[in-house]
Amino acid sequence: MAFDELLNWSTQDGRPLWQRDALRRIAFSGELTDDDLADLKRLVEKHAGLIEDDMPLPEPLEAAHLSDDSTETPRTILGSIGPVRNVDRLANDQPPLRFATNGVTLIYGANASGKSGYCRIAKELCAAHSKQSLRGNAYDENEGTPPEIDLSFGLSGDTPETRNLTWQQGSPPPSELARISVFDTACARVYVDSERRINFLPYELDLLNKLGICCKAFDRTYQQREEQINADIRAQLPAGFQDATAVSQALVKLVPQSPLAELPTAENLRALGIWTDEKQQELEGLEAEIATEPAVQLRVRQNASTNLESFAGEIEELVGSLGDEAITSFLQQRQAMVDKASAAETAAQSLAEDLPIPDIGGDAWRLMLVYAREFAVEIFADRDEPRLATGETCVLCQQALDDAAEKRMRAFDAFVGERAATESARATSDFNAKCEAIRSLRVRPRTEVESLLDGFAGLSEGRRALTSLVTNFYAQLSARHEALKALINEERYEAFEGFDPLPESPEEVIRTEIEILGVEIEALEEQGQDEGRLQRLNAARAELLDQKRLSEVLDTVLQRRDRLEERLRILDCRSQCRSDPVTRQITARRRVIMTQSLKSALDDELKALKLKHLPLDMSDRGQAGESIVEVSLAAQRQIRKNSEILSEGEQRALALSCFLAELNEVGSEHGIIVDDPVSSLDHTRMEAVAKRLAEEAAGGRQVIIFTHNILFHSMMQSEARKAGVSCHYEWMTSLGGEMFGVIDEAHKPWQMKKPPQRVQEVREEFAALKRDGYDPGNVDHRPKVVLLYGAMRETWEKTVEDIIFNGVVQRFKPEIQTLRLEQVAFDPNADYPTIFEGMKRCSHYSGHDRAEDLPAELPDEAQIEADIDALNDFVQAARERQRALANAPRYEHGPEPEFLV
Repeated sequence: MAFDELLNWSTQDGRPLWQRDALRRIAFSGELTDDDLADLKRLVEKHAGLIEDDMPLPEPLEAAHLSDDSTETPRTILGSIGPVRNVDRLANDQPPLRFATNGVTLIYGANASGKSGYCRIAKELCAAHSKQSLRGNAYDENEGTPPEIDLSFGLSGDTPETRNLTWQQGSPPPSELARISVFDTACARVYVDSERRINFLPYELDLLNKLGICCKAFDRTYQQREEQINADIRAQLPAGFQDATAVSQALVKLVPQSPLAELPTAENLRALGIWTDEKQQELEGLEAEIATEPAVQLRVRQNASTNLESFAGEIEELVGSLGDEAITSFLQQRQAMVDKASAAETAAQSLAEDLPIPDIGGDAWRLMLVYAREFAVEIFADRDEPRLATGETCVLCQQALDDAAEKRMRAFDAFVGERAATESARATSDFNAKCEAIRSLRVRPRTEVESLLDGFAGLSEGRRALTSLVTNFYAQLSARHEALKALINEERYEAFEGFDPLPESPEEVIRTEIEILGVEIEALEEQGQDEGRLQRLNAARAELLDQKRLSEVLDTVLQRRDRLEERLRILDCRSQCRSDPVTRQITARRRVIMTQSLKSALDDELKALKLKHLPLDMSDRGQAGESIVEVSLAAQRQIRKNSEILSEGEQRALALSCFLAELNEVGSEHGIIVDDPVSSLDHTRMEAVAKRLAEEAAGGRQVIIFTHNILFHSMMQSEARKAGVSCHYEWMTSLGGEMFGVIDEAHKPWQMKKPPQRVQEVREEFAALKRDGYDPGNVDHRPKVVLLYGAMRETWEKTVEDIIFNGVVQRFKPEIQTLRLEQVAFDPNADYPTIFEGMKRCSHYSGHDRAEDLPAELPDEAQIEADIDALNDFVQAARERQRALANAPRYEHGPEPEFLV
């Protein structure tokens, strides 16, 4: 069979069942409907365990489901569409649109005639780039009945058959109709304005292409869900659990890296998170039992002894720095510093009594001299002491020292070296160091002290009282320390006198308690410890504590567990929707089936539609589950869309070229439906399109064309005749803005009607005028009379064109049909006066501007009827002459032979 490769691929490598079911659905209806997509998505999620819905088993693709679009497949022939019911605003139960089984069918309908509604029906039933679901009458308040269409089609082949059926919206169209391809404006947009996604592919690639598109759409949906879950699970789970418990071992698996099989079940977590009064009593009993264990008692006392030893040393140090005596000493030290600075200042001032600079002796001045002495020692190392004065050059101003200056420098040097200045500097340095030492002290906060002594406090009431004593003492030390630092930083030393005295230091009490603990520790050490039993008790307590903690945060934990499971199942869905295997298969098969032939076919179509002036290039590739054929301009710089530089007509012609080129790949005999193929085309390309479509019909393809262009309609007739194929006509119109899609030859365009039909319509209009009470004296009737005589005038002209000159030269047709000259029946002596008078009468009343002196009278009924009869008589007489000429001997046959009687 032609599709063994597709069937083999669909069953190999564990192909997901939903994809095989999707291929079957596409093979059956040509497209995946919204219902199909919903069913397939449920299959994916059912397999991954995301849902538990009861649903039918998937039905994989099999050989019986495939339609072969090759030339060996029976050709589908569309027989008719209609009557239709509940489709847009189309009139219900109109006669069907009938299509010729061979040649061309032309359906003419002006704008707003309902033609687009029938095109949408064709796109819904047949193969089209852009399906459009049918809808009921949007203006009908009672809309609700689904669209319904009667149709017929035939199958050619060894056993021809005809099928008549009624199709209703929501049911799949007959699969045989998918062999008929539709081209319309939407197809043009696909080809011109976006990447060229090939839907008219060979049957096998078409199935794979649509499967790949479905895979991508599903994967995008699941990716969005996965990203949302990833954002949700970034938050940390509640903490406070202990190692090695059943709860912590379950919680450690609640991470994205855990496979589904290792995730704890919700039932397991709920069981671990049950907390009852009985468990609370068990926990309290364990804690009491643990508290009485010798090993626990030993550790509590050992820790308490260590901490108390630390507190005793700290308190001794802190009291030495922050106690009442320390504060007194600190203030005395500062006063000494002040006194020594004052003495040094007095000595300096006496030294500088005769100097020009006043107030010598301050701290800054002394510090300057100290640095100057040190600098002089460095630069005048070979000079005698004092180098500040013996260096011959002042180290401050860099000027030579005269005798007076040298004398002053010696005096300054002696001053700096004297006791007053030295002691002042030392006192200042010591006081600053003391201030820094106070700032850098660390006093434990109350909470830290309580935490470290918690075990000790639990040993007895007395020890709890000692813990409070130590804690309160630390609190007072901390308050004094903060106050001292603030006063030192602000240099408000006078406020130091206002401190409340510290209570008695608990250091001695602590050391006494340390000795008592030492005795207790020795006794417990001699008693011996059962470490194994203690471990068991602690493990049981840890399990209960974690279960209690889990019961408090169970909802959060369960939500995390469910989100992790959902994420894993979504990852399973994404693995089922990977499009790269489809892309690889499309690429492999496309290279075998179509690429080179499609390029060649496109080149031929570009020539036929006169587009070879465009530097076009074609390339193909597989991308994310799709087969893409790009038709782009070979421009010197990159452009995003062909439509950026192509004219609208060139876009349309290019789109039709691509359509016809791809169409050859699905077989040369399958039908096509084309909607307004010449929009925006010039006369030359319009003629080229008509010729190409006639050629397709001549090749055996059923060609159905919807158009509103009279010129193209005429061109199509001519090209069909030249190609030797039949041309069937259907006419569509609307009535009064209320009925659309009215199918009736009597309502074909006025331009297309023959003279006898026109005469009949003129009579009907005249009859309606009489029924309205025609009065030649009533000027309100003038517009209708003008229209009536205008129609007669155009009928006289059409009679000359069609009958007198036998269509030798016709409007909307470029050629002159010289073979029709033999039936031209014009008698200048008889016909010219009749035509002249008839046209004159019509022109008199058909809207021409009238001379001011002519009366405004209208013809009476008898005159109108006489004018119509004159037109009709001339038409009938001219046709009789035309028929007589048709039966006359033809020139090309020569004279008739004569025989002896």
